[in-house]
Amino acid sequence: MKIEFVEVAGFRGFRERIRFELPAGFAILTGHNGAGKSTVLDAIDFAVTGSINKYTIRNARGGGLEDHIWWVGTGEAKENFVSVGFVKDDGNRFTVTRTRRGLVDKARDNINLLCGGEDTRVSAETLMKTTLIRDESIVRLSVDQSEQARFEAVREAIGGLVGPDFAERTREILDAAVSTRDSQQRRLENLQVELGRALSSLTEARSLAEKSPDVAEAMKTLEDMTLSLPSEGGNDALRQIVADKKQRLAELERLVSGAFDLEPDLATIRSKEWNDDLSAKRTLLASAKDRLAAVQSSLSAAVRARDAERESDLFASHLAALVDHGSQLGLQDGHCPLCNAFRSKEEFEAAVSAARTKLAGRDAMLTQAELAVTEAERAVSAVREDINQTSAAEAALTMRSNQVLQAIRDIGRGFERLGFKANPEEPDLAQVALLDEQEEIARLERALFILEASGAADRVATWQNRVGGLRTTIDSESAKLADAERAVARAREIQAAAKTVANQISAEQFDTVMPLLQELYRRLRPHSEWREIESDFGGKVRGTLNFTVGDGRNVQFLFSSGQRRAAGLAFLLSIHLSRRWCEWRTLLLDDPVQHIDDYRALNLVEVLSAIRRTGRQVIVAVESRALADVLCHKLRSTSLELGRRFDLTMSTTGSGSVAEIQDIVPMPREILRPAQAS
Repeated sequence: MKIEFVEVAGFRGFRERIRFELPAGFAILTGHNGAGKSTVLDAIDFAVTGSINKYTIRNARGGGLEDHIWWVGTGEAKENFVSVGFVKDDGNRFTVTRTRRGLVDKARDNINLLCGGEDTRVSAETLMKTTLIRDESIVRLSVDQSEQARFEAVREAIGGLVGPDFAERTREILDAAVSTRDSQQRRLENLQVELGRALSSLTEARSLAEKSPDVAEAMKTLEDMTLSLPSEGGNDALRQIVADKKQRLAELERLVSGAFDLEPDLATIRSKEWNDDLSAKRTLLASAKDRLAAVQSSLSAAVRARDAERESDLFASHLAALVDHGSQLGLQDGHCPLCNAFRSKEEFEAAVSAARTKLAGRDAMLTQAELAVTEAERAVSAVREDINQTSAAEAALTMRSNQVLQAIRDIGRGFERLGFKANPEEPDLAQVALLDEQEEIARLERALFILEASGAADRVATWQNRVGGLRTTIDSESAKLADAERAVARAREIQAAAKTVANQISAEQFDTVMPLLQELYRRLRPHSEWREIESDFGGKVRGTLNFTVGDGRNVQFLFSSGQRRAAGLAFLLSIHLSRRWCEWRTLLLDDPVQHIDDYRALNLVEVLSAIRRTGRQVIVAVESRALADVLCHKLRSTSLELGRRFDLTMSTTGSGSVAEIQDIVPMPREILRPAQAS
């Protein structure tokens, strides 16, 4: 991409419309001071950036830069505009035009195209700073720059080579964090000022309230009761407090009355007679249980005896039947039919009679055993009845005691819930405390009446509410400010980390620029003794770039004015040639040989010739016509990329004008071949 034309009207030294058709090869602008050479380059600068970057002071007495951009000479310009045409490598053309009202049509999109596209992070100012090398800024933008600024200049030039640069984003984050922090701090300060005013108003309201005897007495009453005017609601809220206290008092009266009702019962269950009776019943119950065990043991023994007699009686019945059967049979051949023993008749009869007598007593024994069981069962029943009666009496006494004690505990819990410090077992003392509560409510009602009669209480309550709300808000805002401070600290850390990484990458990528700088330095030969220049990077967060020669000597303070300009040209040209992100292949130089001797001026011409041979468009403004001749001769052109020389002068109206235009055609390729053949 190259410049095709520059057209101006009513711009600085040009009153009339004038158009410079610039060839793709090179253009030389020459003429005396004030003829308009620099104005052509100013026009390109102004079209792209909206300003002219060679002026470091924007405002001064007699008018600033804005007052002198357009024609201010004799007569009035018919129109005011600057238009620069560009042609891309593919032949497409676009124009950037500015008027007094600003950019025209799609000029903003075209400027973005010059800077590398919509997504580029390179500004128009950086673009022109690395495209246009002016006499006024050669040293200022190179050797005399601070170490940090010099580093930034190189980093901007090679920005497209080092990947994403998060410096702008981190700066935006830091600015946003600082802005939020400052805004929060101002808000907190405003709240603190407002709190101070509210406290003053509260003090004044309290002072006015204390000056009234009745109000002072009411306030003292509240203070004695460890109360203060409610923050919200004023007297209405205080009235609600009185109502709540009365409701509490009514419940306390009910509880105290219950304590009085329980006092006789409590005295009874804690009396010696009651405890003796309860102890006696428990003793009787224990004795009855012992007797029950004894009679139950006797009953068990009687039952076992009866059962044994019943079994014996059954055996006796069988034996009696057997004896009767044997008696009926009689002796059998002198032998007993029952035992087959030899017996006489008398012996047999005597034995039968004895057996019958013995068996006849079994019935009496069984009857006696049955009677013993019956008596034992009656004894058990009697003991059990005694136990039941004694147990019921003991249970009744215990239940009554428990009921009374539970009622006392319930009243005690009621006292505790209501914050009433009294013992329910001492209703007389509780009644005294209750009377104190009644007296306190009466005093509170009187204080309420006094405060309602005056407006002081409401004013104090209102300001108390305001102060409390402000303090809560200040606490919340203070916490937010602490968060904002932490966010700023974190943003600074992120920015420092981003700068460190970017500087490290830039230092590595500077290897693409340094060989070019060294080559240009050698060709321009700023110093006869020190023919090599070295660079040194430093700084982590803020990168630095130093130039040295020899054994570490500083170029800025070692070289003369002309030598510093030559070294500065080498630096600025190397930056320009390192812009791989930029498709605009035009080098602009405004009188670059000021304060440079002829020897180094010729060296610069050779360097520009080499740059021209790379296909780059070179546009140079010089005052010396002889130097213009040399440039036209050395800056080679081709049939497709011609050269052109513009001789400028000043018209009779004081406006710049073109005195002569000369096309510089390329030298024929065959002109030297016959001489070579001969």
